[in-house]
Amino acid sequence: MRRLLTTLALGGLLLAGCGGNTATAPSPTATAKPATTDSPDAVMSRLYEAAKSEGKVAIYSSMNTDDAKKVFPVFEAKFPGVKVEHTRASGEVLTTRVVTEKKAGQDLFDVVESNLFEVGYIIDQGYTQKYIVASAGDYPAEVKGADGAFIAARLNNDIPGINTQKLPAGITIKTWKDLCNPALSGKIAVEQGDVVVYSALRKILGDTEAQNVLRCIAANKPSLRSGHTDMANLLAAGEFAVTLSSNGHRLAQLKNEENKPIDWGRTDPIITDVQGMALANKPPHANAGKLLMEWLTSPDGQKAIQSTGRVPANPKVPPKYPDLNNFAKIFYVSLALRADFDKDQAFWNSTLGVK
Repeated sequence: MRRLLTTLALGGLLLAGCGGNTATAPSPTATAKPATTDSPDAVMSRLYEAAKSEGKVAIYSSMNTDDAKKVFPVFEAKFPGVKVEHTRASGEVLTTRVVTEKKAGQDLFDVVESNLFEVGYIIDQGYTQKYIVASAGDYPAEVKGADGAFIAARLNNDIPGINTQKLPAGITIKTWKDLCNPALSGKIAVEQGDVVVYSALRKILGDTEAQNVLRCIAANKPSLRSGHTDMANLLAAGEFAVTLSSNGHRLAQLKNEENKPIDWGRTDPIITDVQGMALANKPPHANAGKLLMEWLTSPDGQKAIQSTGRVPANPKVPPKYPDLNNFAKIFYVSLALRADFDKDQAFWNSTLGVK
């Protein structure tokens, strides 16, 4: 999923003010303070009056269409006359689109929201501006830029997926090393672009242990897949027994809403991917863009995200499925983690046979 990183030579990208790595139920950190002391509701009321004449807000986001249909209509109902124009694509596709448009002198989006590293690249190119939402103080430092460069409205838990009917008898998945069990040979799926999972494991386990774990998983001849949603659906269909890493919210949807034989590994810590959100440097609908960011990070916006099954970034709003993040401490993926991306990708590709 992150193959764009090689194309754009982003391996060494760092962004000042990014969050840390491991934390235990982090407390909110007010490192970034809004320009006003007004309440979020007061700020949104003022922005709404100015946004009415703009008529719409354009957001480029990797949020899938089904989730967007649950979230953005709530915004439109609260703020009549401001329509959400949602352009959905994967992080690398969105990044390429933004770069192409900006180099052509086109300013077409107001807000960009996707995996933190892709958003970090867009920030680094100067295509965004700093904006501190009124609710920023409710958010832990790990999910926002200390200077207001970005903030997350949602998170992805990257956890091993399990088909309970296909998992061999007597096998349990509680650690990543459990995927090394020879009984799982030919029964594992790996999203071939999930280099960030290995990068996180290096920080969690140390270089040597992380390399050993990836090597022994490779020895189990995993099936290489592209697309977390498709992989999770195939897991539910019994195509394989386990995955190295799946999006937790999709596993929870399959288990709780579609009654599939699905569960997930209770790893410690929980690798959590931050979905960064930033305001465009030249937004065509500046007030509406700020309004959308304010609303998505407000309690109402976080509850709308909660309704999709995704994990809200505000720790005051619990996920719809608490079992996604209540069993261990959180390891937040940060921009600093990508400093060794080129090296990590080379080892990942060579070990798993990714072409």
